[in-house]
Amino acid sequence: REAEYAHLAALLAPLGDLPVYLLPGNHDERAQLRRSFARHGYLQGGGEFVQYSVKVGPLRLIALDTMVPGESHGALCAARLQWLEDELAACRGEPVVIAMHHPPFRTLIGHMDKIGLLEGAGQLEAIVARHPNVERIICGHLHRAIDVRFGGTIASTCPAPGHQVALDLQPDAPSAWMLEPPALRVHAWDGQRLVSHLAASGIFEGPYPFHENGMLID
Repeated sequence: REAEYAHLAALLAPLGDLPVYLLPGNHDERAQLRRSFARHGYLQGGGEFVQYSVKVGPLRLIALDTMVPGESHGALCAARLQWLEDELAACRGEPVVIAMHHPPFRTLIGHMDKIGLLEGAGQLEAIVARHPNVERIICGHLHRAIDVRFGGTIASTCPAPGHQVALDLQPDAPSAWMLEPPALRVHAWDGQRLVSHLAASGIFEGPYPFHENGMLID
């Protein structure tokens, strides 16, 4: 909704000139997202889909649109997959991060896999396997931190800033959420590889210095 995007814009405003790149998920509406963030030029291309390719320092960030309007699950149609193939062909040799909302792998959380990426995951994996410069595939949707090998690289999901999905790997586990701490991932490029951290979001005591041999040194 327009009001919800206005609230998001207010939350992001303190970041100032820090580059921010938005990606639609299953609760988004493409046209309103574009209207509400009209100054984000990267959102305005791509035709029907909100997807783009931008440089972030030495990295190439490719955002892939997986949303299906009005549905919770995601899909990658032939048009979106071909767009990705073309973008990857154009940046051979550059380290690439692919961002997408729905994870392209089974998480073993049954009720979430039922609304995961239900179309195009196999084709995506074949495309990624042909491009060894893809350093990471980063996803949301699951409200948990999950990592898996995929197409010769690493695919991961990130926790949410609000509630987390309950970790229950029983095939018939009920759909449930938990008030575990929110968290975020920090991906840092060290010049050769991408190093990914998981950080809890909140205010916590510390940091406290470590001391030699467990003793306080004056």
